[in-house]
Amino acid sequence: MFRPYIKRTYILVLVAMINLLLVYLSYQSYSFTKSQDYELKIRAATIMKNALDLTKGLDNPKVIDRFKSGLVGVDSTDSQMTTKKGFLESKVATTNPNFAAVFIDWFSTIGISSDISNVPDTVAVSMTGSFPGANIAFLSACKASNVYPVIISSIGSSSWGANQIDKTWIEIENTLIDANFFNYKSKAFSLGGDNDQLDELPDDIKKILENKIIKNNYDIISGDQMQDAVNKRIKKYKEQSSNYKAYVNIGGSSASLGDSTTSKMYLPGLIFGKDEAIADALDDEYYDEYEYQQEVIPVVEYFLSEQKIPVINVRNINNLCEWYGLPYSNLSFNDDNVEVGAGELFGIKTKHRFSVVWLSTLASLALIAWLAISSIIQVNNKMKEIDNDSII
Repeated sequence: MFRPYIKRTYILVLVAMINLLLVYLSYQSYSFTKSQDYELKIRAATIMKNALDLTKGLDNPKVIDRFKSGLVGVDSTDSQMTTKKGFLESKVATTNPNFAAVFIDWFSTIGISSDISNVPDTVAVSMTGSFPGANIAFLSACKASNVYPVIISSIGSSSWGANQIDKTWIEIENTLIDANFFNYKSKAFSLGGDNDQLDELPDDIKKILENKIIKNNYDIISGDQMQDAVNKRIKKYKEQSSNYKAYVNIGGSSASLGDSTTSKMYLPGLIFGKDEAIADALDDEYYDEYEYQQEVIPVVEYFLSEQKIPVINVRNINNLCEWYGLPYSNLSFNDDNVEVGAGELFGIKTKHRFSVVWLSTLASLALIAWLAISSIIQVNNKMKEIDNDSII
């Protein structure tokens, strides 16, 4: 029995399946517009991912270390050297290799050169043991961008950071230097914590950490008063360079930012001055009662006011992750957003790529046209056969 293609069930099913496939391809397709400095961001994130291969041997089996970084410490109840409570989510979020790309974004905004043929731009840096992940993210961005950091670190750490006596930021830094992965060594260490002297910890723990700094041949920064510690930091920075491009603060060092109240004037992210609204509120509500606090001018204010250079302030990690589209809470992580290069920080994905949609549409129309034309030709040929038979 004669049936043209258009009346054959298996042909119609095949055409329908092909059209469904074309619809699926169109729906799943997307175009990707790379962000500024895309290659540099990928390079920095990749460097950090490789760095974590060296630190993962320092892992802590008591916590979920999502990136197997070895950089997530313990709760304050399991550590004698913890300075204050910290947020586990923040410590984990900064071990994401893509966090290194955030620094590239800031470097680009500041105008730091990434040309390896040029003399490296120099930045002053304050690190603490509280955010070893952010420290390594920063160092990875420096290595990717040919930036030279002058680093002063604090050995103290809040919970979930480098807060174990045998796994402080000194051990982590030395692990990376001994492997010849980074050649950026801290110029000096302070104890950190309250008054930059770990005043909240027992004297025996302070002595252990102080001896660790000396044993590892670091200069130690200390002072009877907070301003002494601040001035010694500034002197150390001046000895290393007179031409800094930026000041980077990672963590909540009291010498770097001031105490827990005054530090609120310095917002997270890239800043060019203190927040005047907060500063005015502190003048009214804080300094009137505690006038002596005004005597301490933290390092960040020296760079903002006297050197007049921008500051990268790495605090309030939940805000930074939200602003730059990186996962923060445990539930926000998935297999896709932890891959190197994932997220809007690296570029914008636009669904239904125009070229794919149009090609799929043309392919579908061509298939339908073929089906119709072929069927008409078949019917015409069959009619000719019938006419010829009737003549005979």
